[in-house]
Amino acid sequence: MYEILRNWKKSTLSLKDFGESQGITYGVMKYWHRKFKAEFPDTKKKVTKKEASFIPLEVAPPVSIAKIVPIEIHYPNDVFLQCPSDICKKELKNLITLF
Repeated sequence: MYEILRNWKKSTLSLKDFGESQGITYGVMKYWHRKFKAEFPDTKKKVTKKEASFIPLEVAPPVSIAKIVPIEIHYPNDVFLQCPSDICKKELKNLITLF
C-alpha cells in the first residue's frame, strides 16, 4: 500500500487517476492516503510550481551621485567640513557643534 502511494507522489497523476491505472478504486486510494499521512506526516511542505509566486517589489530610481551636492562649511580656524546634502539634520547639527 505505502509503496503504491510513494509511486503516486512521484507521478503527475491525480490520486484517482493513479489508482485507476493500478486497478484500485478511488475510495481505497483515499483511505490509504489518509492512513499514510497519519503515519508519515510531512515535516517539510514542498512548494509546487502552482504555489510558487513572485512578491511585487517597488524599486526607487537610482540616485545619481552628481545630483547630491555636498554641503561645505569653512570655519575661521581653517577647519573645513564637507558632507553630503542628504545628511540627517541631527547628524549635521552634531558635526557643526563639534567645531
